[in-house]
Amino acid sequence: MGVSVAVDALGSEAEAEQALAQGGMHVMKLDVPAVENDPHWHHFDAQFYILSGSLQLTDVASGRVLDAPAGSKVTVPARTLHAERSAGYSIVLGTSVAAEEFGDPVNRPAETL
Repeated sequence: MGVSVAVDALGSEAEAEQALAQGGMHVMKLDVPAVENDPHWHHFDAQFYILSGSLQLTDVASGRVLDAPAGSKVTVPARTLHAERSAGYSIVLGTSVAAEEFGDPVNRPAETL
């Protein structure tokens, strides 16, 4: 399974936090500045709801380019090679590991997958 986007999935910030917590995720709110990064992967599962702004994701394996406007739920399974582009966005993020277990770098280079 690769990157997925469900548009219009956000009811409210509180509902997003509750849904992620009930799913066993570690929840945090982030403001992400403008980004355009190279393909990378994470060693953890990530799900997030976009509160404001928008994000374009590329699922490298399938070649699909996915648009995620405000209100979308994005799912990125662990070890999924992807790239991101945005002018900036705010999210409620859920991850399968606590932030202190992200490791360095969080965005792992494609060639290490």
